[in-house]
Amino acid sequence: MAKIYLSPALHGSDNPTKCEGKCSENTHCGQYMDIVEKRLKALGFSVKRGGPATGTDAMIDRVAESNAWNADLHYVAHTNAGGGRYSMTMCWDDSTNKSAANILHKHRKTVPTTHKVVVNRELYEIRATKAVCLYDELIFHDNAADCQWFHRNMAKMAEDTVRAICELYDVPYRTEKEPVPADDGKSKGFTLKREPLYVSASAKTAAGTATGTYYRWDKAVVSGRVRITVRPEWVGKAGYVTGWVAEKAVK
Repeated sequence: MAKIYLSPALHGSDNPTKCEGKCSENTHCGQYMDIVEKRLKALGFSVKRGGPATGTDAMIDRVAESNAWNADLHYVAHTNAGGGRYSMTMCWDDSTNKSAANILHKHRKTVPTTHKVVVNRELYEIRATKAVCLYDELIFHDNAADCQWFHRNMAKMAEDTVRAICELYDVPYRTEKEPVPADDGKSKGFTLKREPLYVSASAKTAAGTATGTYYRWDKAVVSGRVRITVRPEWVGKAGYVTGWVAEKAVK
């Protein structure tokens, strides 16, 4: 399954905001990422999140962890300052990263201001990660109206992000209230022998092979592939997708 590394704001000197009550950039970006993390895991993604340490050294450690894990997507969430009124996704200047950023742009429908995609070659997390990196500046935290909107609509904005990541990796999207579509034959294992195993339904190159007994994680079929897991009790359970294989291999 696609590996998503999450990196919420981690400023060593945290930024104050115009939010009501006790808040900061690190605080509300962490709350936003809590929602993204929970939803991605529920949809079967493999998710790793940067630890609570802050500052430049922690940022370098996060990039190293993301690279060592071979993440497919390194997703960063910050909020902005300086008097603007827009939402922005930054990315590296190549077709793969810009294409991913434009998918997020397409789904960034809830923001009360404009959203734009901007190429950035300077920020460390963008230039040093091996994975595709999407670096969000969600709203302007020095604007009281933006802050109020963000705290009331954080879940909606997080859901936009989850929808985009699902599209990016050809994972069937479902709302939080929709149950995992059960596999009618989920109690029946099947045997695979050196079957190509992919991290997504659209991956062109196999990440490895699958040999042994497996079970369909759900009944969804995308681009002729299905998700599998290694134990019957893991069927439909968040975080327990082994990967994708050809549907014909499990029939």
